[in-house]
Amino acid sequence: MKQIFVIGSINVDILMVSKKLPKIGETIKVDNFYIYPGGKGANQAVASSRNGSKTSLIGKIGNDYFGDFITTYLKKENIQSQIKYGNKTGTALINTETSGKNMISVFAGANSELNINDLKNVEISDSIVLFQQEIPLKTIEDEIRILKNGHNIIITDPSPVTEINEYILKNSDYITPNETEAAKLSGIKIKSIGDARRASEILYEKYGNNIIIKLGERGSIINVSNNIEYFKPYKIIPVDTTGAGDCFNGAFASHLLSTGNVRESVEFANISAAISTTGYGAFPSFPYLNEVLEKFKNR
Repeated sequence: MKQIFVIGSINVDILMVSKKLPKIGETIKVDNFYIYPGGKGANQAVASSRNGSKTSLIGKIGNDYFGDFITTYLKKENIQSQIKYGNKTGTALINTETSGKNMISVFAGANSELNINDLKNVEISDSIVLFQQEIPLKTIEDEIRILKNGHNIIITDPSPVTEINEYILKNSDYITPNETEAAKLSGIKIKSIGDARRASEILYEKYGNNIIIKLGERGSIINVSNNIEYFKPYKIIPVDTTGAGDCFNGAFASHLLSTGNVRESVEFANISAAISTTGYGAFPSFPYLNEVLEKFKNR
């Protein structure tokens, strides 16, 4: 396969770091404040590029200060950006406590305006294509109908699960929910590895494709061709889990592109995502290929 395309959201992340998360109606002092580019689409593209893959990002931002900030940053990441312009740039407000837990509020902005006409001049074939659900589901569905004719591998991260589009899920080659999303899609409350295994069975039966459930600090479950396997986590002390799931997807796609080995790619992605939790924010904490390979070889 030739390369990776990421079609999805592009935001600016405003990150507040404090010893504890605020309660409703509570005002707290924060220890640190950061502004970084983010959004699930941009995050996955950066993770893919940093892990050595030729990567293109397609999305929509506003013609505003945040939009200029994003395009300047992306140029440094060796990503071939195909940016469209719309309303205000999407923005995420992230409150993170030093234990690694976070709360996130997202304003979709121009991401909600991305439509199939914005993609009509994009030629994709023999590639891995990553989607997430922070852009309109109708746009994803319309584009998948086109991509299915181009010998592509489609990886969909069903996040957030605000609604369920059966066509998208049935026509993706891989679905990669976290445990919360897997619970919503399967109807199984995931409190254990056994629950996750059962959820993967239900999702496989329901959608007929490969399932990867990201369990965070508990590792991951894969169900490929109805063969289920559990992968232990790569042990590390987290400080901020923002973007870890996106890092997993980008790293998984990158390693899959270069090796074609699903099992090995999941192990590689587990390590990359774990490393990303040792720093604050999404982009700044994502590791580069040499760092992941060093730990991957010594796993």
